Amino acid sequence: MTPTVTATPIDDYLRRQRELTAVERFAARSDHDTSTSEPASARWWQDRLPAAPPGPGQQYGFRVDLDACTGCKACVAACHSLNGLRPEENWRTVGTLRAPSPTGALHRTVTSACHHCVEPACMEGCPANAYEKDPITGIVRHLDDSCIGCSYCTLTCPYEVPRFDADLGIVRKCDMCADRLSEGEAPACVQGCPTGAITVDVVDVDDLVAEIEAATKDPAGAALVPGAPASSLTVPSTRYVSSDPLPDDLVADDHASVHPGHGHTPLAVMLVLTQVSVGAFLLDGTLRISGDGGGTASVVVALLTGLLALGASVLHLGRPLLAWRALLGLGHSWLSREIA
Repeated sequence: MTPTVTATPIDDYLRRQRELTAVERFAARSDHDTSTSEPASARWWQDRLPAAPPGPGQQYGFRVDLDACTGCKACVAACHSLNGLRPEENWRTVGTLRAPSPTGALHRTVTSACHHCVEPACMEGCPANAYEKDPITGIVRHLDDSCIGCSYCTLTCPYEVPRFDADLGIVRKCDMCADRLSEGEAPACVQGCPTGAITVDVVDVDDLVAEIEAATKDPAGAALVPGAPASSLTVPSTRYVSSDPLPDDLVADDHASVHPGHGHTPLAVMLVLTQVSVGAFLLDGTLRISGDGGGTASVVVALLTGLLALGASVLHLGRPLLAWRALLGLGHSWLSREIA
């Protein structure tokens, strides 16, 4: 008869040491082969990226499945967290489209970020050359170090993508997590979406332009979603897909909301003072021609008023010391030309 072996306290202790805790089991399950260059979670989002990078005449673009989007805003949280955004800053937003009738049941949640347009209005309008479009990927990036904080791009972009940060004194926006894409990793929003509603596609630029040009012949025009600006303005690369076509009469939940922008007091002061300066010059010239007066003092006052107006306009910038950069965009920006 085999004697019964009783486990000692040391045996129990060693057994418990070999048992993994919940955290350790999770870590082991998420662990991956360090001999590969793929991140541990690649299996969850690898199929949300194109098989190959863009070729000649192509670029990256977001693809959003409206049927899969639940409006959970996980993409917003992921973008905010992985990009280290400020508390009030968002590079991706989620809105809702609804039927105009109160009894209508149709609604769609729409997630949106920068559309990395083929003809980006932000880049064309920027007087400081603070934007660039990557010739290979087509990603439109904002160059924070070059930004003067004039906010002109927030006006030229029909989708209101660039956001001005008063504390930083510059504008910032989504860059499709270009650094991650270059390493074969999906953007934050793509990784964070639990339903796979957001993916990254390779878009053929010529086909996209032809598609938008053909759609603009329709009286309703071509737009990303109902109520969005005409795609012919900037040729956005984002594609919204749905199993059923969206009715053209859908409206955004906040279509009647008013969103005041930040104040432009220095520009208002500049406008008033420049008009006073020009009026003073004209009055002095008229008096001189009629022989009723005019003199050096009035001209000096008019000139000083004009210079004061120009000085006030610089205070409108988020980074006034870089005001000289506003002249770099003379070849493409009307704001640069106006300043000159």
